[in-house]
Formats: sequence, C-alpha cells, structure tokens
Amino acid sequence: MLGLLRERFHPRVAVVLGCAMLALAAMSGLLAWLGTLPPRDQLLHLTGQVQELKLRNPATGAFTITLLSAGALYTFEFDHAHRLVGLPAWTEKLRDSRGEIIVTLDYFEFGRSKKVVDVLFGKERVLSYEEVAGLAAEKAIKDRNSAIGFGVMGAVLISFGGLAQLARGNAYQRAIPDSGALLWLVFYGLLLVVMLTEPAILHRAFGAEAFHLPIEYALPVILALLLLPLWPGCMGLTSLLAQAMRKGRGGKIGMILEIRSALASDNPAERQMAIKTLWFFAYFGLLAGAWIAYAAMLGI
Repeated sequence: MLGLLRERFHPRVAVVLGCAMLALAAMSGLLAWLGTLPPRDQLLHLTGQVQELKLRNPATGAFTITLLSAGALYTFEFDHAHRLVGLPAWTEKLRDSRGEIIVTLDYFEFGRSKKVVDVLFGKERVLSYEEVAGLAAEKAIKDRNSAIGFGVMGAVLISFGGLAQLARGNAYQRAIPDSGALLWLVFYGLLLVVMLTEPAILHRAFGAEAFHLPIEYALPVILALLLLPLWPGCMGLTSLLAQAMRKGRGGKIGMILEIRSALASDNPAERQMAIKTLWFFAYFGLLAGAWIAYAAMLGI
C-alpha cells in the first residue's frame, strides 16, 4: 500500500482535487440552505388590486404581477402557479362587487429580490405555501446529498494525498505540517457542510440567530473557534503517523505502540508529539460526547 502511494499517487494532484471537491460541497450546501423557506410566521404580506398580470412561461406557471396597495405599485414574480394559466376562463368569478380583483401575497425578501410563496386571487388560491415548501424541500434534499457526497470524496482524496505525502518520506520535508493542516481542514469542512445541510436540526439545536445574525452566518466562525484546539492535536497525530510509517508500524496497534514508545522516549520532541496526539483524541471525544448528550437532551 505504501509502495503504491509512493510510486503512483501524486500528493498534490490528490490534494487539489480534494480541495475542489470540498469547494463543490460548500457550494451545494449553500444552495441547500438558500433553498429553504422561512416559517409562515416570518412571511411578509401584501394585499392589493391587480393592475397588470403577465404570463412569462406557461410550462412553469411563471407570472409577473403588479399590484396597487395604499397608493403605491408593487411588482412581483412567481412560479408554479399552473392554475393561474387558465385565468381568462374564470376572471369574472374573481372580481368583487366593485369589479376589481383583490390579490393577497405572502412573500419573503432575499437580498434585493422577493420570493412569493402564496398567492390568493379573490377566494381562489392559485399558489400555496405548502406546495412551494414541498418543491423547495425536494431540491434541498438533492443539494444536501450532493454536498455530503462531494465532502466525503474531498476528504478521502485529501487523506490519500496526505498519506502519499507521508509515504514519500524525506523527499518532502513539509509533509508533516501540511498533512496536519489538511487533517484539520477536512474535519472543519465536513462538519460545516453537514451542519449547514441540516437546517432543521441546526435551528432546533442552536436557534435561528446568534449574536443578532442568522445562525448560518455565524456558524463558520463559531465552528472554527470550537475546533481550533484540535489544531496542535492534528499536527501531533500526523507526525506520529509519519514516524510509525517510517518504522513499518501500521493500523491501530501500530499507532498505540508508537504513542507508548514516544511517551517513554528521552527526546522531548517525541514526548510532545505523543501528548499532542493524546490531546487530539481526548478533545475529539469530549466534543463528540458533549454533542451526543446535548442531542439526547433535546430529543434530536
């Protein structure tokens, strides 16, 4: 295995491809988050008279509508209103006693745009929040699965690149620190992607806001600070693995033997390496145990 990695597997290619996969995972995770709808109680509402209605695409039920409300004109675009495509056939049924068509919209603002999720023409609902939420959930699941798949592939490629770098030995003097940094980035990237692609669990566990910001905006910084103590542990673990490989030790038993040997060594650098490795497992176990206990308490 080590011989194959040393001769046939170029570390830089694997690491670059792995980082590209993690970037794709982040993009897919961002799309999954952007596609989620806010709860009904956070939607904005507008009621007005129809001034203009344009059909943009009959196949997707896409419309542009202009409403007059409180003396001002408002223009919205919305999709999936297939029942509205046959509007001319029953327009008269929607008019009130004054011959006007009253429309009520539920929407939310996203940047400079407005996303309409519920449309009521008179007493006829041509677009429902439940329908839009169902379509958004289906797309979010696909994006979420893509993000997890890309994240796992990226982590595997970076791991193989780190192993190949270590297997080349002294020809690459920067292998050990680089591999430690890559290991930390793999942990950080995977956790960030998984948490962002599960917004329901994220909001239930930590709320919708943190420091007066949406939790999704604050999460990358909070997670980085939470995982920062793992940085020296990642450096120690990769150094210990590199030393174990040079001695021909592999697997869990080989790593345990190497830790014991390093702790008993007279070399301060080796003892420090072993202590950092133990710190990695201790802190990681502490995080995992704390999350399991917290999730069990919340019933997640």
